[in-house]
Amino acid sequence: EESGQDFTELQEVEEKIRALSDELELKMVELDKEYTKKKRPLYDDRIKICSKITNFWLNALLNHRDLQEYISTSDYDVLRSLKILDVQEVDTSEHQGTRFQFTFSKNPFFDNQVLFKEFKYHKVSGDLTVESSPIKWKDGNNLITKAQEKKKGDKKKRTEEEDDSQTTSFFAWFLEEEESESPIGDWIREDIWKDPFKYFCGEADEGEEEEEEEGEGEGEGEEDGEEEEGDDE
Repeated sequence: EESGQDFTELQEVEEKIRALSDELELKMVELDKEYTKKKRPLYDDRIKICSKITNFWLNALLNHRDLQEYISTSDYDVLRSLKILDVQEVDTSEHQGTRFQFTFSKNPFFDNQVLFKEFKYHKVSGDLTVESSPIKWKDGNNLITKAQEKKKGDKKKRTEEEDDSQTTSFFAWFLEEEESESPIGDWIREDIWKDPFKYFCGEADEGEEEEEEEGEGEGEGEEDGEEEEGDDE
């Protein structure tokens, strides 16, 4: 009977496997930190180059098919003045996380030169702290307030397209205290920051669409094969 069998040997092997997996995970974390530091000078070089390209970050952000839903047409003029987008790793004795920093040239909307949002996780408790810079809007140019007013207005007077493009503002993200970086922070860090030139050129979604089409084609092929087998029967 199974209850009479000794599983000690199996349990010992499983414990050794788990120990190696834990060791691998720790080494991967350290390796990731090491190479993140090595990449930093290259990121700085990339930032300088991108700052010289007209509307680089505006186009990169708008060409992300999910993030674009959070950017209103009113945001475009502000984002045209976005010269630097920087994603920095936060790693202190107590916290680790991500800092998103946006540097703007002089614009008629707010006085800030730099806006930031930082997500810090406590290394022991895992508790999240979110910090962001307050936006010093110039009189009459608060895009968040304008978007909220449009949302409260008579929806019958607005087309569906206007609803989608005018009743939100990317800058509202700086006021929100989410429980995680998702979704906007994740999209910026995991997608755009990893290859901003691809998004600037509008090539990112093309690759995703091709993969989706290939997946759909494979599924259709399998269904056709199943139907043929059924017909033979």
